[in-house]
Amino acid sequence: MDPKIPTSIVRLFQTNCVPSPMDTQRISHLLAEQNLELELIKEELDRARAEVLRLEAKHNATMEMVQKLEALRSPVRRMPIEIMTQIFEQCVQDEESQEPDPLRAPLLLCQVCGAWRDLMFSLPCLWKTLKVGFPSATPNWENVMQSRIMSMHVWISRAKALPISLTLQHASSSPITWGALMSLDKEILTLGCRIEELCLRFSPLALSFLLTFTQSPLPHLRRLELHNSNPFPSNDNPAPLFLHDAPNLRSLSIAWGSLDTAQFCVPWSQLTELSLQYDASPYWNPVHNDYLITLRECPNLKCCSIGIGMTTLDADTDMAVTLPNLESMKVRLFCQTLYTRQFFDALHAPKLRTFEFQNVSLAMGSFASQMEPLPFISRSAETLENLSFDTINISDVDMLSCLSQLHRLKHLRFLPGPLQLNHNLVDSLILSGASQGTSVCPRLESLSLKCSKRVSTDKVTELVESRCNASPKLGQFCLQIAAFDHGQDSRDKTIVELKERLNRCVEGGLQLHLMKAKPTG
Repeated sequence: MDPKIPTSIVRLFQTNCVPSPMDTQRISHLLAEQNLELELIKEELDRARAEVLRLEAKHNATMEMVQKLEALRSPVRRMPIEIMTQIFEQCVQDEESQEPDPLRAPLLLCQVCGAWRDLMFSLPCLWKTLKVGFPSATPNWENVMQSRIMSMHVWISRAKALPISLTLQHASSSPITWGALMSLDKEILTLGCRIEELCLRFSPLALSFLLTFTQSPLPHLRRLELHNSNPFPSNDNPAPLFLHDAPNLRSLSIAWGSLDTAQFCVPWSQLTELSLQYDASPYWNPVHNDYLITLRECPNLKCCSIGIGMTTLDADTDMAVTLPNLESMKVRLFCQTLYTRQFFDALHAPKLRTFEFQNVSLAMGSFASQMEPLPFISRSAETLENLSFDTINISDVDMLSCLSQLHRLKHLRFLPGPLQLNHNLVDSLILSGASQGTSVCPRLESLSLKCSKRVSTDKVTELVESRCNASPKLGQFCLQIAAFDHGQDSRDKTIVELKERLNRCVEGGLQLHLMKAKPTG
């Protein structure tokens, strides 16, 4: 309390008493003094605040100068143009797809400073790849197409005379107008002499209007993808593909409803990669001709991916096709027909390293077995390193008979359908104490299996531990646990138990993935 205030006044602060006339006079005098003190304090505060503002402004100005001076010393300013170029190229390559997006490279890098922008525009290699998407629907397709084409012109002009990679896509059932498609078709035709990679993802009807470029010389074309983007099946299909002049074509990917490649005019013998697929829908059986006729014309294939459905022609049972350079084969099965067995019986791949077989039919329970590729796999036993079965029903006995021949196998993925969730294979894959030469797949480095929730945790633990203690050492193990009843789900308990028992293997470097399998169908 201020010592200038009399004690009698101080006592009044703590009561409700009325001040006496003498105290009232003292209070008025004290109040005048305190108001004067307040004025003096306020003036002092104003001076202090002004000083703080002055110091803050000086601090900010000094900090700004420090940052500018530090920027002058930045290594980026002294970095050679050659290294900056490589960094920018890596930024562009790291993008999943080069789109005209200001928040992604290369446009994002152009916004850093004028020097970077000038450097970016002076490097044609950063602008040779472009992906353009079209809206699902619009009231004026002509204006949208004109805008997209103008953007393409600006982008591609920065690539100077370099060959370009172009991806154009429209994922919608809403059709693009004929006039807009004609404008795009003309643009693709104009760019044809510069295109190195071209991917078109449109409806089959739209694709039919965008293939004029195939009639002109395509001197740089190395990869061509023509895919149906409709989410639903369609009876519309583009006309047979005719490539009149594509001397450098090496990769071809076709995906639409029905394929009659016998009517195609394509330099098959040049191809090293071929994909004949059906991306429209797994809800129907696509139709195709005999693939063997086409594959017989592709002696240089290294990678092949096909979808097998209904065939329009009876297969030639006496035909034998050898692909001497084939290293990777992926097959999607849409329906069960005699053609599947005839196809694999006729096919030979003496250098095959990777084989993937996937059932994409909805009739999961109607196929008792899909053993058709097993003889083909056995013929490639000396070279096969990667094997994958997805929703494929093969008995343990037949599967074990096949695996026992694959002494070079490094990666095995066996996810059977609901009819073959047995566990004898787990027991058979355990490495015994005997020499690994007598064991099944002694060189496994990764293993993925699918079992029911009744799988023996003892056997799984023994399998993983035996493989982790072997040489080569198992580096990855994945187990999907399925359940097909509506009772209490015990899979969580099984997963927890396995994690605890295999913890030592995980500490030793094993990548362990234990999960509940998604319902089938």
